[in-house]
Amino acid sequence: MTSRSLRLVAAMILSGAGTMASAATLSDNFEGYALGSFPATQWLDAAVPFPVASPGLNAPLPSATVVATTNAFGAPTQALQTVDALGVSKGIYAPVPLSSSYSLVADIRTLRFADTDAGAGAASDWTMQLTFAQTGVTNFAVAPQAGLYASSLTHSWRFFLIGSNGGPLDDFDLGVAAALNTWYTVSLNLDATTGNFHSVITDTLSGTVLVDETHGYTAWQQQYAAYDSIAFFGGETAATDPAGPGSTTIAGLAQVDNVNIQATPVPEPATWALLGTGLVGWVAARRRQRR
Repeated sequence: MTSRSLRLVAAMILSGAGTMASAATLSDNFEGYALGSFPATQWLDAAVPFPVASPGLNAPLPSATVVATTNAFGAPTQALQTVDALGVSKGIYAPVPLSSSYSLVADIRTLRFADTDAGAGAASDWTMQLTFAQTGVTNFAVAPQAGLYASSLTHSWRFFLIGSNGGPLDDFDLGVAAALNTWYTVSLNLDATTGNFHSVITDTLSGTVLVDETHGYTAWQQQYAAYDSIAFFGGETAATDPAGPGSTTIAGLAQVDNVNIQATPVPEPATWALLGTGLVGWVAARRRQRR
């Protein structure tokens, strides 16, 4: 019997950061890149940091490339697509300043779900997640993060949280299907000072709002949101080499487009105080992994 397990397994050491005076913004519609290329001018490969040891599987590099496709209205466009291969993390990420508020919006479409075993858990394999994350700790699949993802097991949109510095852990279904070949506009906003998360999922074609909810956590501390990057990535942590009983053998496949990001930096000296708490912090880092 397998299940998703979250345990305190990784000590973190965080580096300092300079003073940031204004919000960090990033937008990308992936139109300016050559087809088949990795969008390296703005992004880093999510498969690179902290590759996992055997029997886990690391995605080939690049783990995502720009492809020709169609948007929700059937018009030609370019988007980013994850590689058609198994791997614990495959996609893109970009650094942002440690912030008091974060905002992520993107269009996401699942092309294929992984063949996740029912015993692996809803968060074991996911086709795409948009997320705020903490880098320099461990692989993106298990790093401190907050995001919305399309589960390969439940075929639905879910919320996932690993708080930094011993913060809360959560994973729950948002009650909306993630249908194949359907573009969704997915938005997540975080007020890091209060711990309020605002999730909105819209059917891009019809404009129908499918999810619009805000939730928070009691006794929230700003140190729980020490997120210094944003990422768009899929993964299969239930895949192994060699494959065993219940292992995932078919990779999920997804596209992301029209990315818009904003992060409002934490003013000094709060940045240094927040970073300092991470020096001895332990994080729940066994995400989406079979027991």
